[in-house]
This record gives sequence, C-alpha cells and structure tokens, in this order.
Amino acid sequence: MAWTQSGEFVESDVVEWTEAIWPRRTARRRKSKPRPVGKQKVTAQITEIDGDFIKLTVLKSELLENTVARELLPHKVGTVITKKCTTLLRGEPQRLHWSEEDVRMALLK
Repeated sequence: MAWTQSGEFVESDVVEWTEAIWPRRTARRRKSKPRPVGKQKVTAQITEIDGDFIKLTVLKSELLENTVARELLPHKVGTVITKKCTTLLRGEPQRLHWSEEDVRMALLK
C-alpha cells in the first residue's frame, strides 16, 4: 500500500489526477530545458502496488491544455502505466469512492 495525504492506496482504487504532457526527447533540444507542452486529466484504476511504484490501467484521459500548434494525444484507454507514488501525488490525486466503502476498509486492515 502506498501512503497518500488522505490515506492509503489499495489495489482496485480508481484515482483521478492532472499531469503535464512533456515533449519527446530529440537531439536538437538537449541544450535547453524541456517545458511541458500541455496538461491532461487522467482517470485510472490501480492494478498493482510494488513498493514505491504503482501500476495503473487508464480508464479515461482528456486533454486540458495545449500550448503548441500540433495535436497532442493523451493516454489511450486501456494502457497500463507505471508511476512512482511521489510523482502521482504531484498531480493531487483524488480517489473515487467505492459503492461499498466497508469492503475497502476491510482491505486496508
């Protein structure tokens, strides 16, 4: 289980957060510091917690901001992504409530 500001993550939790979209690394941009090219809001289900790393399956992803002229693609639905817990906390994650919170509380114990 990973510690968050509001408690702990449990496998099967559905979390929602915002994150920056970074440009792809190219040889010509090595000298300048990269800047985010947009923002996306991601909703994903936790499938595995391994130490500081959390594996999530993307359920929904929408583009919030685009600061470049080209089209940006948010995460694809169904994609499995791995995030470090501290990285996920930067996006101020919100856990979506379960229909049966007492079952979740039993998993925490």
